[in-house]
Amino acid sequence: MSSLPPETQRRIEPDEQVRRLIARYQAPLRAYFRKRINNPADVDDLVQTLFLRLLDRGDTHSLDNAEAYIFQTASNLLRDRYRRQATRRRFEVGQENEGEQIEEISPERVLTGREDMRAVQKALLELPERTRTIFMLQRFEHFKYREIADRLGISVSSVEKHMASALAQIFTRLDRKK
Repeated sequence: MSSLPPETQRRIEPDEQVRRLIARYQAPLRAYFRKRINNPADVDDLVQTLFLRLLDRGDTHSLDNAEAYIFQTASNLLRDRYRRQATRRRFEVGQENEGEQIEEISPERVLTGREDMRAVQKALLELPERTRTIFMLQRFEHFKYREIADRLGISVSSVEKHMASALAQIFTRLDRKK
């Protein structure tokens, strides 16, 4: 008898469909990750994470194309991993440079920063929903224009136009504030 709660037990006990998917795709996924990452020790962790996501998804019977779903999930895992690594590197570089030049953070500077942030938030809320979504995906999620275009089913040119519009509105809002 397991000491895990029933909902956790159900989550970690794969049904027959998931077992078949694991048996079928475990080796190809290992090869996929092995080709794309520098640390072979992380390969099994990535495969395990992928199958946990598959278990979290629940109904694997409704997958139209399991292979496409699994390898798209693998691609997403790698993208997330690279983003985390890039963030970690930026943080580490920031830590290394921390002692070099520290600007004084005056109350006026804090107030100005808060006002600028409010102005940007207002500008974002004034944007059309699609333009705001594109801006957020690019600036905060670090998606490339091509990724955004593919995700939203529009052209890269449209993404560029939405970004230009968003930036123009934000800069206009900041200029009006001053």
